[in-house]
Amino acid sequence: MRIVEIYTHEKELPVLLPGNPLHSAEVFTMIKASGKAKPIMLVCHDENKEIAHLLAVRHQGWRFIPLGLHTWYSVYGEGVYSEECNDREEVYALLLDKLFGIFDLRHTFIEIRNLSDARFAYDVLSKRNFFPRRSLRIYNSLHGRHPIERLTRSYRTHIRQAEARGVTYGRATTQAEIDEGIRLLRNYYATKIRRKFPNSKLIKTMLVDEQGNHSKQTTLFVVRYNNKIIGSSLCLYTSERVYLAYSCGLRKRHPLLYPGIMAVWAAISDAHNFGYSHFEFLESNMLAGTHAGFINLILNFGGKQVSTRRWYHVQWNWMNKILRKIYV
Repeated sequence: MRIVEIYTHEKELPVLLPGNPLHSAEVFTMIKASGKAKPIMLVCHDENKEIAHLLAVRHQGWRFIPLGLHTWYSVYGEGVYSEECNDREEVYALLLDKLFGIFDLRHTFIEIRNLSDARFAYDVLSKRNFFPRRSLRIYNSLHGRHPIERLTRSYRTHIRQAEARGVTYGRATTQAEIDEGIRLLRNYYATKIRRKFPNSKLIKTMLVDEQGNHSKQTTLFVVRYNNKIIGSSLCLYTSERVYLAYSCGLRKRHPLLYPGIMAVWAAISDAHNFGYSHFEFLESNMLAGTHAGFINLILNFGGKQVSTRRWYHVQWNWMNKILRKIYV
């Protein structure tokens, strides 16, 4: 018998299946530590064996339509499933039904975005009166051509100029580099309203375990100039895909060295060298209404815009039926 359980605290989380980092315990902990949203992990068990899990994020904020303070849920992708799971859509339906169990009049809507296959769970979502909206997903391909060839001319020029002026970059390997890279990220995101940087101790435990071994799921990159660190970026890894979670650079102090661009380029070039096929900016997945400047940044690094769907379900079922007639 399949049972779906809800977890809202990181200490209660069971050992999860490996897979998409957007549904990992690391991202759950990062969201929880940031204090900007509330993560909810839905885990489906079959005879005490996990067969799937899905991370939903509870947001709260001001929205203009309708005007007021609203609470809503976001789900990014279809979740993670075991290799033995041959009926993923049925399991996905169980996970959604469990989420519906806590979706009441206090909540405005549920949003599902970034499904890897537009056909996945189409019937499941339709039967539950979700309605689709056209959207764009942005990602970077690392196969076929070298990533330097995908950059815009201006970004290629910036990188060549920075390297000619003595800028170097790579993975943070020493404790001093990790501490300084995290400090830069913490100071940069301290002024950001939309995104908060998690606790520094949490990030350090994600990067290096108690035995001093560097994690294969999380990596910190640093940009150096004259033995000083002027930029930093943090990435999460799956078997084929890399997600950039945070990045920053001392652009005002070193405008001609382009530390912000170099921090992102360090992560992209490293992912290509290690044979990863795709690179994505986590902010473009996790935040609704990503500002145009950030989207242009992604496109300048060779990002591709792909048409996709976002599915919505509002608290008033009669409105869901009307909106389905409009958008389906």
